[in-house]
Amino acid sequence: MSNVKSSEDSEEETSLVKRLWPAYLVYINMAITNSSFFINILIVSQIMWPGEPFHSGEIGIWFGLTTYVMAFSGIMYGMLADKFSRKNLFVFSEILCGIGYIINGFAPSGRGIITFFFFFNCGMIRTLAKGGFVPVVYSFASDSTKMEERSQFFGILQALYQLTQTIGMIISAVFFQNSYWREYLWIVGAVCIIFGLIITLKAKEPKRGVTRKELTKVLSDKNVKYKYKINRKIVKSTILTPTNLIILFEGIFTMIILSIPDFLMIPYIQSPPYNFSPLVTSLFFTIFGLPGGFIGALAFAKVSDKLAKRNIKNRVFLIVFSIMCLYIIFLIIFNLPWPHLTVEEGKNFFILFAFPAMWVMGFLVLTSRTIMGFYNINQPPILQDINLPETQGIVSSLNQFLELIGSGTGVIIAGTVLALFNYNYQLTSSVMLGLGIIGALWWLFAAKWINKDANRISDILNQRSAELSNEKNREG
Repeated sequence: MSNVKSSEDSEEETSLVKRLWPAYLVYINMAITNSSFFINILIVSQIMWPGEPFHSGEIGIWFGLTTYVMAFSGIMYGMLADKFSRKNLFVFSEILCGIGYIINGFAPSGRGIITFFFFFNCGMIRTLAKGGFVPVVYSFASDSTKMEERSQFFGILQALYQLTQTIGMIISAVFFQNSYWREYLWIVGAVCIIFGLIITLKAKEPKRGVTRKELTKVLSDKNVKYKYKINRKIVKSTILTPTNLIILFEGIFTMIILSIPDFLMIPYIQSPPYNFSPLVTSLFFTIFGLPGGFIGALAFAKVSDKLAKRNIKNRVFLIVFSIMCLYIIFLIIFNLPWPHLTVEEGKNFFILFAFPAMWVMGFLVLTSRTIMGFYNINQPPILQDINLPETQGIVSSLNQFLELIGSGTGVIIAGTVLALFNYNYQLTSSVMLGLGIIGALWWLFAAKWINKDANRISDILNQRSAELSNEKNREG
């Protein structure tokens, strides 16, 4: 019996991949490129201002403002995703992103503010494109996955993201550390354009609403289409509900915590007296972070789906648990003694493991990546369950918008506080975590209304199913 069950599970996962490969392809692009500048943040600062200390203020503004652009472009993509082909939006954003990377490869080096603005403007082009990745992927996935397999989809998505992000970090670190950053940007840009062409030739657009259990039967008829469009009444009755509003606004604070590993932790361990090289940093996160990412994304996906089937509130409680644990772990990470290394020692990966503290740090990184999975695989399905098919794009883009506002604001605040307090990472991380913990409190409020709001959506869809069936019968 166990062999039969295993075989069925394998077929189900293969089917998921076949149905959703364009979404996975887009996420591979996003994962490979997202950490390219973060993992090499000190090198990038040196490319702009050779021989000068880390310009945390300027780099923080660069990352923060480009994140704002991504947030606003996400709103545009979200509205488009609810009306037009998600496949075509994938293609446009991939190609535009590739162009941004290729142009960036021609940036002059060592020119200070001139180099900074070249990187900044190319970053604007890339984030204008990347703003569409999440809302279009979520809209595409909403119409390609059943409700009971959504955590599994997001689990595979996050595991793939963790794997390819790690590969991207290592590759970019090798290129940047050896002064081949231009070649890296040109190669990445070309890959993005190739991905766009593959999606153009091979991807298929899913039928809207067909995976909702209330509509599956009636929409299985090829002649019946989901005709409902977003309007003011829908916005008021389904989007502006207590759970939606709470989940949307909590993202501002939660993303402050989730952005800490990239913007604070990486320059912290790469700066004196620790002096980790970008390549060693990448390898460290690969060995300890990657297994945690897989455990959090895959091992707990089916568990989350089963708990949610009993009560959707369980997803909320898993998210609160995730945020609280991350808060504690990051406080510990910034207050434990990392080994002091020379610049040469910081390039030798094997020297690190002679220090017992590194094993403790590794365990904390593994644990944090695992726990982060609870947030990543439970938050998107909640939004899908409490919103209608025609609002999936706009709601996911609004969610991304506020999360990116939080992430961008967090980076700007962190960079400013870091400079004001003379690069005191412990104080800066404490300030940022204090702001971020507010997100967990917002989620607890969401638990109060979530069942009522989910049932409202189910009732509307049952009513629409009956309407579509009646129309089909009349036409028959």
